[in-house]
Amino acid sequence: MFVSHVIAVMDYLTLKKHVAELAGQLTDRPLLTRAVDSGGRSFALRLKRKNGGWSDLVINLDSPDQGLRLTENTPELDKNSSLVRTANRLLIDSHLTGIELAGREAEGSFDRVVKLHFVVIDNFFGNRSDYYIFCELTGRIADVFICDDDHKILDRLSRTSNNLIGAIYRLPESSPLQNPYAVEPEKLRQIFAAPVEEWKNQLGALSPNLQAELVFRLKTCGRENASEVFRQLFTEISADQQAYAYCRDGKLKAVSGYRLEHLELAEVSVFSQVNKALNWASEGIVLPRRLTEQKKRCVAVLDREVRQKQQLLDDQKNLLTKYGESEHYRHYGDLLVANLYRIKPGSKSVELEDWQTAEQVCIELDPTRTPAAGAQRFFNLYKKAQRGIAEVEKRIKILDGELSWLREQLWLAETAEHESDLLPDLKALEPEVDKSKGRKDKQAARGGRKRADFKPVLEIDGCRYYAGRNARQNDAMTFQLARRGDYWFHANDVPGAHVILRKAEGEVSEIDLHRGALLAAWFSFARDSSKVPVDCADVAHVKRIPGGGPGRVSYTHQKTLLVNPELAKTLLIPAQTIQAADF
Repeated sequence: MFVSHVIAVMDYLTLKKHVAELAGQLTDRPLLTRAVDSGGRSFALRLKRKNGGWSDLVINLDSPDQGLRLTENTPELDKNSSLVRTANRLLIDSHLTGIELAGREAEGSFDRVVKLHFVVIDNFFGNRSDYYIFCELTGRIADVFICDDDHKILDRLSRTSNNLIGAIYRLPESSPLQNPYAVEPEKLRQIFAAPVEEWKNQLGALSPNLQAELVFRLKTCGRENASEVFRQLFTEISADQQAYAYCRDGKLKAVSGYRLEHLELAEVSVFSQVNKALNWASEGIVLPRRLTEQKKRCVAVLDREVRQKQQLLDDQKNLLTKYGESEHYRHYGDLLVANLYRIKPGSKSVELEDWQTAEQVCIELDPTRTPAAGAQRFFNLYKKAQRGIAEVEKRIKILDGELSWLREQLWLAETAEHESDLLPDLKALEPEVDKSKGRKDKQAARGGRKRADFKPVLEIDGCRYYAGRNARQNDAMTFQLARRGDYWFHANDVPGAHVILRKAEGEVSEIDLHRGALLAAWFSFARDSSKVPVDCADVAHVKRIPGGGPGRVSYTHQKTLLVNPELAKTLLIPAQTIQAADF
């Protein structure tokens, strides 16, 4: 009679309760200012509230916290998906006017699909445009769609459903189900007389969570009382004004808008709203756990690259040592030339007095060559070794730079505080190349692309300080965000973040530079040292290394400041409460 069940994090009834909460919290028709990717299959809509505050509406398709949640200060990735770019192109300065479930219970539709309605008013002509975002929160095949007023799909986040770009959006195909709120008692008894696995095909809103709860209660009440138990359960659900987050072994098992007795062995946290439960679960359990897993993967990839580069470097150093021992070739050649008259043709070796040591030296010869040709052979070996030394030294310099850069990325990955600080893969480290011309894309030059958006880590005395947390962020800050007159900082000869100082008005003072150096030392491998040398230069004197990965730079006209990183704490702690905006 009783079957095992699969836990679903957000079921229809909980989602319905949550959407009602969000609709009540967003009655001020907030202004959408920007959309940003926030890691995995999730993105955030930055909303400016009517009271002047800010909120982020996060739409997440990844388990186990799949759903929407209203929060603040969502970390963002430095590279946006196609759907986010489309949202920024079409929906900027639009108002979020409505949020509701897309299905119709009266028609037997209990789909976990949320519809967001945005209205854009043209500032010049006053024309109105309506757009919709459909969020299919349907487990593994979840997806998000941006549609126009006719529900024509303009873009989508994943490729998991049958709705295609250019087509009219349709809800997931399913047969009409019985409305659990209005189903006749006789029909309900017929449904529960069928095998448990068939209940979900007949009764709407019967999620795996709800079915597991019903089965659990029937263990003590008996199968014949299924209809009464079900109605009692729905009465409890309708009356429950709280939300619950269930965890076990450090993992999130469920977020529910009603109590789940079948999860009695799990740890339960109670909240006044589903949104609060989701934020608690996401920020306290899911995101830290996912960050740990992503860091482990990223560190493993970078560590492997570091070891491979180190092996190449060691091989080149061994080769350099071998070439460095070539001086005796020239000396042997000189000895042979000075003693040609004493060497018999066809000799396999000859013993000659070394004028440097006054000792006898045995030199092996090729009997098929003349003594003069043998001497020339030693001279040629010496010249080849000298050419090899120059080439190997060049390779060592390149490998040293690449290894130093990779170690910096490894350290940044190990100390990452958010998933947005991690690079998705090593392909993200490769320089962009114009295949038609065999060189970097011209747009990669400073100012050739749209300036990246970054939040400053510190704002004080009219200065804004930005810190990159991976190679792409370092590159984008230095060559897209920064401009002539801004200052660039980096801890000397240790892995660390690039720090940019921008002052809106007036000259940059020594105190401003000292603060930038403190931040660069703090965001570096030398954080625990008491004295850290930090190089500082005008951004105009910072250049990309040709052929290097993002964030690899050379610089001139620098000055070095000696600072104590510990002093950066007094700057950063109060800065955490400052809201970032752009000059």
